[in-house]
Amino acid sequence: MNAVIGVDIGSSGIKAVLYAPETGAVLNHARAPLDARVTKTPQGHFEEDPALIRDATFQLIREITDAAKNAGHHIEAIAFTGQMHGGLIVDEALQPVTSFITWQDKRGDEASLNDRTHVEDLREQYPDDPTGTGIHTGFLLSSLFWMARHGRLPDRGRYVLGIYEWITSVLIGRAVTDVSSASAWAMFDPVSKEWKSDLIRYADIPFEWLPVVAEPGEDIGEIVPRFAAELGLPLETRVHASIGDTQASYLGSGCTRDEVLLNFGTGSQSLWETTIPLATEGTDIRYLNKDTWVVTASTLAGGEAYRILADFYRETVREFAGRDVTPHEIYEAMNRMASTADSSSVVFDPIFAGSKFGGRGDVRASISGLMAMNFTPSNITRALVEGMIEEVARPYFIRKGQRQHDGLVGAGNAMRKNVSLRDAAERRFGLKLRLAEYEEEAAVGAALLAAGAQRIP
Repeated sequence: MNAVIGVDIGSSGIKAVLYAPETGAVLNHARAPLDARVTKTPQGHFEEDPALIRDATFQLIREITDAAKNAGHHIEAIAFTGQMHGGLIVDEALQPVTSFITWQDKRGDEASLNDRTHVEDLREQYPDDPTGTGIHTGFLLSSLFWMARHGRLPDRGRYVLGIYEWITSVLIGRAVTDVSSASAWAMFDPVSKEWKSDLIRYADIPFEWLPVVAEPGEDIGEIVPRFAAELGLPLETRVHASIGDTQASYLGSGCTRDEVLLNFGTGSQSLWETTIPLATEGTDIRYLNKDTWVVTASTLAGGEAYRILADFYRETVREFAGRDVTPHEIYEAMNRMASTADSSSVVFDPIFAGSKFGGRGDVRASISGLMAMNFTPSNITRALVEGMIEEVARPYFIRKGQRQHDGLVGAGNAMRKNVSLRDAAERRFGLKLRLAEYEEEAAVGAALLAAGAQRIP
């Protein structure tokens, strides 16, 4: 059977799938933890060793190719996705000359000139972004700007690339990114399909460092023979341009144009398609393909909020009962309480880390509506779950006015494991929810690009 490979290079792990385009089935999958953090960096600087990431990725691909050979599958193509926004600088031979500076890096928030930070300085040069993506610390633009201001741009630098585009480029022997990924650097306008020349010039980034920009999923070449041999891939294996992990997860979830994706991991997102690349309150717009965008309402109040309440309950048990309970026991009890609690007037706004919505950045979590009769752990837990859903629902209803979709798709561990979360989503949106078929949504999305498709058959 003919097959393709999709690879997702995340912040803490790598996932790969072997996918059959003809049947829409995942034939095999593999995953590996990733710890490539460079420890000796100044406070607030977050860097990873690109060589470690490459080696771990290659090892996972070899596992997939070995499994494919043993099962008699023929691999035709490969594509990548992964953590967005950050990047590294490579030389003419595509070898790294810097570490990979990730999206978690904070150097852009350091002071620049005139009592502004580097990010504030850049925003003043580019104040209006209709897609709502904006300029933030950890974006490649702000990291390169910091390096230029501090004389840290390496003399041997030749190209700038994100981490998964770097590996894509290594496999074909030339520097290529894609529209969605370059846009996530804050250096490329996905609407006009042009580099933000004035902003790049202001940041003192050499224009000759900019790679070729392809469409996500575009066939960009044949794998270099030595890497085909190293990875156990056929010499004729085609490499397809990458896409950001948000968009890859959307594609790999099997979400249709008539559905809304609710993705709950550590954070949470609601996503749906649009043909209008204009952000509204609480959303940003991310490039999917030539005519389609994904509206993304991202929040910080996903599974992390549930974990925080779980830790509170564990500490309470420890203080009063003098014993520890396992996280599994706590989560089981919380899920049971949230599922059986009656509706009450308790409102839990779970923004422990702040909110990206509507200028609420300085506001923090709160509980209101408490009375003697509803002040119970069950109601508190249920209210938290409903608050987690509200964070992704509010931007949707502001943009849509009234719902215009036929269903919901649930993805991510928190959504899969918590029936009360699914129930709260159905009640808030007034739509039925189905779970995504595959847990490796982003890797499956990359595989769809390798197969030349945008949808699961």
